[in-house]
Amino acid sequence: MTRECIDLIAAAGEAKLSFAEKNAGRYLCRAAIAGFFIVVGTLISNFCGVFLVGESAGAAKIASSLSFSAALILIVLLGGELFTGANLVMSVSLYEKRVRLSGLLRVWLYCYIGNLLGIVFLCALVSASGTTSELLAVYIESFLPAKLSAPWHTLLIKGILCNFLVCIGVFAGFRLKSEGGKALVIACVITTFVLAGFEHSIANMASFSLAAMLLPNPDFGAMLLNLLWVTLGNILGGAVLCALPLWLAAEPENA
Repeated sequence: MTRECIDLIAAAGEAKLSFAEKNAGRYLCRAAIAGFFIVVGTLISNFCGVFLVGESAGAAKIASSLSFSAALILIVLLGGELFTGANLVMSVSLYEKRVRLSGLLRVWLYCYIGNLLGIVFLCALVSASGTTSELLAVYIESFLPAKLSAPWHTLLIKGILCNFLVCIGVFAGFRLKSEGGKALVIACVITTFVLAGFEHSIANMASFSLAAMLLPNPDFGAMLLNLLWVTLGNILGGAVLCALPLWLAAEPENA
């Protein structure tokens, strides 16, 4: 929450926009890499659920929630452009007047498309490999109906709360120096959002992509509606509930 940290985040947002404008293809590739990492986290999480649910439903839920944190840890420590993280970074940059609204929207759009492309591509490879597809299909069927039948306002609020937590993890990437410390904070907040059943638009892309490839008769309309409301919630959670208080709490620039 210090002025130094806000300056770091604003500078990062400015750099994202500059790179996206000059190297759109490369920026989309960075976003696709983040999508790969989300699929990795989704697979680890689902496999933990698959293999432990027979022993203890509670243990399976905790292990599944904790293991999904691998996705954001990989992104923060190794790199990649994640849409939900960009909600925080670009919003702080906007509040600091380092980017315009058009620039913010450009980065968000590139991130969203790139994340989706990376997710669909890697999920297609997983599906084509045939590796434990039946187990994955059964597990996905266990939670998918609740996601697709939730009312819009519930999805919106769950999306807000989810990205509030995710952006705390992203903020830790700027605030903390130790990679171990960053990983610990990320594990705490990601485990919390998964355990609570909050909704992450990019993680849902991975679950829906796997469902579309592994399950019969996927409901694409319900998936799109889920993504619409969850994405709007994620934007509000990152840009307003997290980024705005952090920006307001920092020392003024001329202090």
